Amino acid sequence: MYSREIDGNPDQEQKFPSALLATAGLDDKIYIWHPETGDIYKEYDLDPQIDSQVNCLKFSGDGRLLAVTGYEVIKVYDVHSNRPLTNMSNNSDSNSKNITCVNFATTDNTSLITGGEDGYCRLWQFPRRNLKQEREVNCSQYGVINCLTTKHPDFNAVVGTQSGYILGLNLSDERNVTKLLHRKALAIQSIDCHVEKHNLRVVAMTTVGHLLSYYNGQWTDKKVHDKLGLCCVLSHDGQYLATGGSDAKIRLFKLEENLIFELRTLTDTKLKWIWCLQFSFDSLFLFVSSSDGVVQMWSLRDWDIKRNYRGHKKSVVSLSLFEYRQKHSMHRQGL
Repeated sequence: MYSREIDGNPDQEQKFPSALLATAGLDDKIYIWHPETGDIYKEYDLDPQIDSQVNCLKFSGDGRLLAVTGYEVIKVYDVHSNRPLTNMSNNSDSNSKNITCVNFATTDNTSLITGGEDGYCRLWQFPRRNLKQEREVNCSQYGVINCLTTKHPDFNAVVGTQSGYILGLNLSDERNVTKLLHRKALAIQSIDCHVEKHNLRVVAMTTVGHLLSYYNGQWTDKKVHDKLGLCCVLSHDGQYLATGGSDAKIRLFKLEENLIFELRTLTDTKLKWIWCLQFSFDSLFLFVSSSDGVVQMWSLRDWDIKRNYRGHKKSVVSLSLFEYRQKHSMHRQGL
């Protein structure tokens, strides 16, 4: 647990968990777990008539908020009060299709960036209960937006599209779209990036199982999955890469400058499609969600499953991990 000032008052503190894991499934459920124990911290039941299935969810940097997107739906939950802080659903002309991806745009956690099947990337503010759209960039000529990251130092967002484009977006100017890469017939399904000193790395997973990787001004293309490629993620220190696909395999790589070395292929007979992956902050554990409805935590020291998170009845399509980095380590929790 860690202490947090309440409403900026240093004389009032409230205890919050030092780590939380959020998962969303096709069973219209969102669970928030204590990752060390596997116990459920919060549970949200979604109304399929209003909320639709969840496409993506993300914690804010301080773990207080959880952003959730679906078909014409954006919700932001106050995690510790168990209620939606803001809700936008089915009543906005600016979201007429699936909202496929979301992330918090600022460190003060008052704005979101979303991408969707209409080809628009949008910036939202939520000082009150109703989300307010601030700006948008029309990328529809480049195809449906499947994924985004806000970690790139030169852009508000980098998005991957169904038509094989990776685009850098500056949301202060709707005309400011930079084409970083285009691969015909390679739909971009997942994207991530990492910056260390002056070096930038970008990785993207395509639906045909190709990994696209950028480092030091060069793009490389590597076949890593025999079937559909579904996700890729970099560790927080930038030293490791994990990918997942419909071949039920998790592939782990060590990164050294522009070289990518495979360390291990993780498999489990229970696993089906690998939908989402995330490293712990100390890079010692990997969280995995798949079509079997169970979320797993793998140890990257002995390549074994340390925890199963059971509750979902259908595929778990998205997960997000929050750790209070200054005071928390999965390793220190005795896992």
